[in-house]
Amino acid sequence: MKLNLTLACGLYDRTLPLSDGAVTVEGVDLNFVPMEPSELFRRQGRHAEFDVAEFSLATYTILYAQGDRRMVAVPVFPSRHFRHGDIYVNTRAGIREPKDLIGKRVGTMEYQQTAAVWMRALLQHDYGVRPDQIEWYFGGYYAPEHYTERVPVDLPPDVRHHTIPDQQSLDQLLDAGEIQAVMGAGAPPSFMRGSPNVARLFPDYPQREREYYQRTGIFPIMHTLVVKRDIYERAPWLAGALLKGFYQAKALGYRRLARHGTLHVTLPWLRAHLEELREVMGPDPFPYGLAENRPQLEAFLQHMLEQGLVQRALTPDELFAPEGHDGVHPSHL
Repeated sequence: MKLNLTLACGLYDRTLPLSDGAVTVEGVDLNFVPMEPSELFRRQGRHAEFDVAEFSLATYTILYAQGDRRMVAVPVFPSRHFRHGDIYVNTRAGIREPKDLIGKRVGTMEYQQTAAVWMRALLQHDYGVRPDQIEWYFGGYYAPEHYTERVPVDLPPDVRHHTIPDQQSLDQLLDAGEIQAVMGAGAPPSFMRGSPNVARLFPDYPQREREYYQRTGIFPIMHTLVVKRDIYERAPWLAGALLKGFYQAKALGYRRLARHGTLHVTLPWLRAHLEELREVMGPDPFPYGLAENRPQLEAFLQHMLEQGLVQRALTPDELFAPEGHDGVHPSHL
């Protein structure tokens, strides 16, 4: 008898085949619920609401370190993102290079956000700017909203932080110069509408990100996949089945992108981009499985420890279901 499971996940080229039925998960009748991360992570983190869910890697790690075992992760990583291009500054603040952020007021959606973990690590390890040298502001990023953490976390005592009023947004404060920079998962509205007061810290971010990858081998992981532990413990084979299904969906997504003739997405130079991507990152820029991702998972966990988001050193092996550690052999796809 098949398991009837709900999967809450973003709708991407690499997950679309699971949504449209082109790929199935063995032994599972899957109800695919498309959902944006901002809502999904809050609901899953607080209530473990969905049987299977895309989930913030940082928040999962925090919960695990706190002793929360409601969920177990499978080494599927549906979202990865370079983050040099997601740090924005007020053009009147005199910030010309990363070290100019020292002593400045910087806004972010949440300190625990995976993107923010990677950006703080980038600033610290590549440019010598430590988190305790910045004054942090939390609140609505794109628009005013009532700020609450997706899950509670105690920040280190040396992290100076404030929560902005509900009637304000970090974007408004950046545009007005009341804070000097922001970092988040996307571009602030002031930048998108062409405000002269807001610019990227790294205008040449594509080149910097390419150099970063060539130097470190890291394409930063943002999200993983989690299963409710009670389901996993009743059916431990599920971890391997999900891993295989997501592998197959990603492979089909690649084939759809690379097909000749009509473009699969509205990018005129898609073929040239795919050729450049293969040259720089090889045939699979989104690897799944623990072995393929161990070095950058270890780096990420070290960043979490350095930034005080976890209180002990964690290993990738303890965070992920053992059935997924070896990945999926191509002959099994």
